[in-house]
Amino acid sequence: MDSVTALVVDDQPLIRYALRLLLEDSTEARVVNEAGTELEAIRQCENSSPNMVITELSISGKPAGAGICQFAKEHLDRAAVLVFASDSSPAAVATALNAGADSFVHKSVSGKQLISAVRSTLAGRRVWVLGGGTSSPAGEAARYSSAMTKREEEVLALMLCRWSNDEIAAELHLARQTVKNHVSRILRKLDFGSRRELFRSLRSDLDPCPAPGPEERLGAGD
Repeated sequence: MDSVTALVVDDQPLIRYALRLLLEDSTEARVVNEAGTELEAIRQCENSSPNMVITELSISGKPAGAGICQFAKEHLDRAAVLVFASDSSPAAVATALNAGADSFVHKSVSGKQLISAVRSTLAGRRVWVLGGGTSSPAGEAARYSSAMTKREEEVLALMLCRWSNDEIAAELHLARQTVKNHVSRILRKLDFGSRRELFRSLRSDLDPCPAPGPEERLGAGD
């Protein structure tokens, strides 16, 4: 792995300190900077141009992580972005994916697993380790700011739960064709040709959420 300039973003100083030590000891990180707020993170991005950004989604009770992901992807040259979050609900995963995150790792992982995820992400491979999160209502996706509409994030959150179009339609009180249209737009925005491609890319361990009907098989309902 080439020399790395990393940025760690979290509102907990101890977590930032631990991540910095871990990166300095276990990777070729030349510089590891820290930020505790969205504004600090953006300033660090502008000043140090990191090629690896590790950020929480929720910072000081606000959904700032999505904005940090988007800024890094839009303004940094080939920066890899890994979301390191305490919430791995479908809504949080949908938000990270929509914001442009390359990888998503839940905070329950070991240091060895995190370093492995960092190395893989820097090498251009997606890593999604989603243990420990609890499923949240679809409407929770709207807590986070993103380019997608509120309804599209609600639909994406349920797609990540492996819900079928019929199940999503019933949950959100929409016509099935309306859901199909949302799914098509979501996949197009994320540059995937089908749900199968989406899930193959994620390679996640996301457990299916309880659904009102039979669980959807992978790729069904495209």
